[in-house]
Amino acid sequence: MEPSKPERDTTAFQVRRAIPLADVRPEKLEQAVQALRATGWLSDVGVDGRRLHVSYDASGANFRDIERLLDEAGLQRPTSLWWRFRSAWYRFVDTNSRSNALSRGGACCNRPPSPWRGNDTPDPGP
Repeated sequence: MEPSKPERDTTAFQVRRAIPLADVRPEKLEQAVQALRATGWLSDVGVDGRRLHVSYDASGANFRDIERLLDEAGLQRPTSLWWRFRSAWYRFVDTNSRSNALSRGGACCNRPPSPWRGNDTPDPGP
């Protein structure tokens, strides 16, 4: 018998983020987690020590939205260079995911360039 595999989200734009938190009181953290769960667009929210784990569909939400909610809840994140780089990367990837989800697909023209100029001889090139 094959061991059961954990369920995976089938959404192409589903992302998981682990967000480190600065020192925070447990009751304040619990209030923030409840507020995040109440949004409805986060599919999973959890806390593991001093890390907040969130999962959401990046085609409809953005990491900036999560940062805004954390700021409103008064939860501080690290200010290290590494975390600033990572959060900027998350924002970039989420913006790119949303753009890809909203695009109609395809290249700007539906005909790729050909080495043939429309006749039977190949283009000599530059």
